[in-house]
Amino acid sequence: MPLAPVKKHATLSDQAYQIIRNAIVINELKPQEPLIEERLSETLSISRTPLRTALHRLVDEGLVEVSGKNLVVSRMTQADVAAVQSVRLRLELLVMEELQNCVTPALLTKLRTTIQRQAQLSMDTAEDFVQYIHLDCQFHTTLAQATGNKYLHDLVGRINTHSNRCLMLSTTLHASRSPAIQEHTAILTALEREDYPQAVQAMQDHITAVSRRFISISIP
Repeated sequence: MPLAPVKKHATLSDQAYQIIRNAIVINELKPQEPLIEERLSETLSISRTPLRTALHRLVDEGLVEVSGKNLVVSRMTQADVAAVQSVRLRLELLVMEELQNCVTPALLTKLRTTIQRQAQLSMDTAEDFVQYIHLDCQFHTTLAQATGNKYLHDLVGRINTHSNRCLMLSTTLHASRSPAIQEHTAILTALEREDYPQAVQAMQDHITAVSRRFISISIP
């Protein structure tokens, strides 16, 4: 999915951030690829000031890093993958613990809709990949947001960004799609039944399975 000029009706730095972030997460911009301001400014049709703001946000998020005098897409090593999944497991289990007594019909409907939209994607285009990644993150951040803990919500969003990047760098996206949807469904089913111990177990099973599926991370 090539980078495209931003639309003028929205905040330029926010749009630039989202475009570059998506390109990194889906591996359009690859690990250690230089992010040249002049080139990006021309491609996105924006000045360097909003572009720099966007790049600084990406550095803060850990998707971009400083290499000498340049900014480059951050690497993702096998050790990074293991660290991401270790932190993610603890955060997602904390979400399930804090979610008790916070589950509403509206939350269940939103989760069910997210799963259905994931299942409907054909995964034939780059846009499908982006949408799948977005929906996967949405499922988990929706759960985190429902706890009412804004700090947990923020951390879950950040760690899911890195986890989904692991997914795109691996060779497992197509193979993992159906199992992941089934695992999301198992979490939803347990919540619908108000079986919170089973919901916690279903989340643990899901994150453990995700970790096992990250088997072939491409490192330049």
